[in-house]
Amino acid sequence: MQAAKLTRSIAVSNYSPRQLDAVLSMKGTVPTVNQLPYGVGFAGYYDRLGGAAKIVQENKKRGVIVQAWSPLRKALSGPALVQCEEIGQKYGKSAAQVALRWIVDTGATFTTQTKTKTHFEEDLNIFDFSLSPEEVATLAKIQ
Repeated sequence: MQAAKLTRSIAVSNYSPRQLDAVLSMKGTVPTVNQLPYGVGFAGYYDRLGGAAKIVQENKKRGVIVQAWSPLRKALSGPALVQCEEIGQKYGKSAAQVALRWIVDTGATFTTQTKTKTHFEEDLNIFDFSLSPEEVATLAKIQ
């Protein structure tokens, strides 16, 4: 597709480092983005891959950006919600904003969907605070 000038870049979804290496060994286009289930509450998923930081690091090492799909799916229920709300009170932010900020603070990006302008604005209003290293670590452990 790139040779035919139909696209300038490609993205992949749910690729492991080994799968990325297979793509890169073909000497073709390096994927720009790897969409993964990534966010607060996915610790069980990352643990089998070496942890959240390792996922981002392994993709970055290959020139690929991790983009969280459905980043709030697990963050807004159970223990993740409780922890995000608690941290959010400190910053005057919602649980969703804390969860999205965690993604950014761990070196990844995200995509969300919304039906309202207010919700969209809330999702983007996360760049006026940062989580402490302790808060990042705490949120990374939630399953």
